[in-house]
Amino acid sequence: MDIIFSFALLGLFHLTDAMNCTFGMIVPSGNLTWCSCYDGFFCSKLDVPLDYQHPDLGRASVPLVKYPAQSNSTYGPFQGMILLNPGGPGASGVNEALGYASTIQAVVGTNWDIVGFDPRGMYLSEPVINCSATAAAQNATLDSRSVPRMADVYYNLFIEFGKALGEACEITAGGLTDAGPHMSTATTARDMLSIVDAFAASAQGHAASKPSHLLNYYGISYGTFLGQTFASMFPDRVGNVVLDGVVSPEGYLTNWTYNSVNHLDGVIAAFFIYCHEAGPSDCAYYTGSSPRDMYERFNQSFVQLDAQKAEAENWSNATDIEAALLVLKVGLLTTADTPFSYFRLLPDVLLALEKAISAHNISAWTEQAMTIYGDPMLQGYENPQWTLGVLCSDQDNRWYNKSLQDLKPLLEAIDDQSIVGDIWIKSMLACTGWTIKATEIFSGPFGGDTATPILFVGNTYDPVTPFDNALSSAPNYNNALVLTIDGMGHTTMATQNMCGFAKIGAYFQTGALPGNDSFCPLETGPFGILLNGTLQQNIMQAGLSNLVH
Repeated sequence: MDIIFSFALLGLFHLTDAMNCTFGMIVPSGNLTWCSCYDGFFCSKLDVPLDYQHPDLGRASVPLVKYPAQSNSTYGPFQGMILLNPGGPGASGVNEALGYASTIQAVVGTNWDIVGFDPRGMYLSEPVINCSATAAAQNATLDSRSVPRMADVYYNLFIEFGKALGEACEITAGGLTDAGPHMSTATTARDMLSIVDAFAASAQGHAASKPSHLLNYYGISYGTFLGQTFASMFPDRVGNVVLDGVVSPEGYLTNWTYNSVNHLDGVIAAFFIYCHEAGPSDCAYYTGSSPRDMYERFNQSFVQLDAQKAEAENWSNATDIEAALLVLKVGLLTTADTPFSYFRLLPDVLLALEKAISAHNISAWTEQAMTIYGDPMLQGYENPQWTLGVLCSDQDNRWYNKSLQDLKPLLEAIDDQSIVGDIWIKSMLACTGWTIKATEIFSGPFGGDTATPILFVGNTYDPVTPFDNALSSAPNYNNALVLTIDGMGHTTMATQNMCGFAKIGAYFQTGALPGNDSFCPLETGPFGILLNGTLQQNIMQAGLSNLVH
């Protein structure tokens, strides 16, 4: 799923050499042997079965990085270990720990070890899937609500790319002793259990004040699907588990696009509200006398990027229009994902787009915008084999060999969810070429009587994992509770909501759920603005309810 938004991936160069402190030696099966590796971090690798159903098939190793608890923490005695998963699928837990462990520890308490690990088949795990397809060098002609949509050539490009990549990966990584068949979420859940078992057997595990045989876990985005998979497979091994930015298990396994972006446009609407409240001195896109005036100004630019019409009528600048539409949609998705960072950038981007349209020089704007939002085409699609190795396998290859026509119902559904929904299907398109089948998948039922109640967390305007998913998933787990944060962006980290952080921290310290106090009101947002009322109330009052589901 390309939900790799909340945590930017750090370069692996920090770690590769340092990990040799453990990667260069044989670690006995089931043991964790840590060594100092990088700037206060400790590294290890865990030897595990390549295939848990057939342990004689071979071995695999799971790389781990630990940010240790403070020896004299003001929070009290050493609690134990919290595992992380940053989402994706296809994101590195090792890199997440390197970049954000200290921030996460500040939320949950300095008496916890924070441990990141790389899921099967990717980054520093062994074996790793390493295959690629030669993408067309061309800048492809890119081709409900009446808003500009991508042209079919955009989707077909990723379908053809997926077929080429799938063929290459089948050859290089599809054998039973290769990484490909062992990248499913179920296998990674078993790896998590192995990590917990190894920790429980260690001296640190014996010193922990929390039961060391239970998994303590903070999973975001796709990591919430991994967390629900673990909790459903091993309910008696669940410790303090926070699932933040919840993915619908049923939706993920069915088509991935289900119930994902239906609150995305609410964040776009909020931009106009915050910009209006900030005024022209802080928001250069300030227009007229209301947020609605700003939205109308935006829409005047947006509707001119009609990629489908440009392609159908063979406009001379069709390629430029199609490329600009894609970059704008990616920019809006990125902005909705991390509004605190990108709301301040969007005014200048939109002003530049106006000037580019007026000057009939859209290609220059596209190149400039790509320096902010990245390359949305194949050239910018990093390590797709890791995302597909998990996503397509978990779905039991149900989309293999499908055509764009087969996917049209999905496109129509996400078109109705968001004005930028049509680009959300990208990873699904490449699954049409993925042939490698997983040796084990878990498809439910999801739920159980867990040893410890789970805390689900959702933002009222999370653009890609709506809080509706938390509300529908929590009842499946005994005594689980939903913490709702009135805010926007993907996961609690994006909202910067101090109430949410405090409740998550209290849960990890005491195990107590928020109970009746399970709602965090809207706090100060972008531009330093604190709105009165809820975010939904502000959107409705601004006359932007057409952007809200």
